[in-house]
This record gives sequence, C-alpha cells and structure tokens, in this order.
Amino acid sequence: MPLMPVVVAVEPDDLTALNEVVKAGLKAERKWLAEARELHGTRFLRGKALSEARKEIRKEIRKEFRRLRDLGRLAGTRDLVVSREVRAELKRRGMNQEYGPVPADEAAMPGRRVGTGPQHYRRIGSEPTKLTGRMYVKLPGGLAEQLTRGCYWTSAPAVAALWEWQTRWGDGPEVIFREAERRGAVTILDLWCAAMAPRPDADAILQKAQLQAQIVTTGDIIRSAVKRATR
Repeated sequence: MPLMPVVVAVEPDDLTALNEVVKAGLKAERKWLAEARELHGTRFLRGKALSEARKEIRKEIRKEFRRLRDLGRLAGTRDLVVSREVRAELKRRGMNQEYGPVPADEAAMPGRRVGTGPQHYRRIGSEPTKLTGRMYVKLPGGLAEQLTRGCYWTSAPAVAALWEWQTRWGDGPEVIFREAERRGAVTILDLWCAAMAPRPDADAILQKAQLQAQIVTTGDIIRSAVKRATR
C-alpha cells in the first residue's frame, strides 16, 4: 500500500528530540551497511566472478536491510521511527485489533469531530496549547487505515454522548457571541438568544469534560508515539 502523508501539531521540543533520534537511527543504518559489506568480502575473486558476486551480495544486503527496517530494528528516517512507535502505541492501547471501516458519510465530513476542538489540547483549564510545531510524516497505508479506524471506533461512544449533550444544552451564550462576532456584529437577536440559551450546571460541565477526555484522535496517537521514540 502507498504511504499516506500526515501533518500533526506537536510540541517543538518533541520535534527537535525526534530529529536527534532519526539522526542516531541513520547512523546505525550506515554502520550496519558498512559491516554487512565488510562481512561479505570478495578479496580473492576477480573478473566476471567478482562482478557476479558483488551483484548477489548487494541483492542479499538490500533484502536483509529491508527486513530489518520492516521489523523496526533499523530506522533511519522520520517515517520509519514514527511508524514503528505508532504500531507500539496502538498495541499498548489495545487498538491493534480488527475494526470495521469508518462510515463513508463520517469519513467525508469536513472539520474536526465533536469534542476535538482547541479545548481538547489544552493541558489545564484555559492554558493555551503547546502544540505550536508542525510535523510532516508519511505512514504506510495499512497502518494509517488501522490508526484511523481505531481512533474512530474507540471514540464513537463518547462522540455519541457528546452529541446528546449538545442537543440538550445547545451552543450556550459564549458560542452564540463568538458566532455573532465572526459575522461582524452582535445584534439584538443575538443578545436575546444568548440570554435565553440554557446554561449547563456544574455536573453537566464535568460530564462534558469527561466525555471529551475519552476521545482519541490520530494526532493524539502520533504525538504519544513521538514521545515514546524520544524517551
């Protein structure tokens, strides 16, 4: 399957640390290749025999090199490092099981899923996000599909409950004002709607926060994978 490009918001320090891990992985790959070529020496061969031997040696080395990369023992690129750790993170969370496809209408829906807005990434209360870096990475198609399906079905119960919460409590005064400001001006009708909007009590607000915490996004998994790689 082809590689799937992904752009993920990350903490800049994590991205810097990941780049160092990739450098070390590339150094290890080069060392392995040098040792493999040394091991398969052709000191006493000449002419056509030497040429044929070198061809076979290169083929065997490339085959073993790919095998070790597939196993995650060699990883000299960002894609390889992150893919290896995403697999480990999915396994750790029990999300390496078989899932059905994401429903077509859900997959085609634009924007963030309910519950995964900016507040999903804040550490404490209204503390601003630290995810100011951007990381580009390509995942194998099968792994990307497993990641997408796992996040969707793991989060599905919380998403359904959040839609019920939203239906009961509506947007609330703050959202009504923000929408009005985006349109350019707050009207009398906006003020009336805000005043009449239902206000969730403390228990309802806590319930919403708990449901949001149960949502797992692909970005969450990849960020956890990056942190695993840099420990």
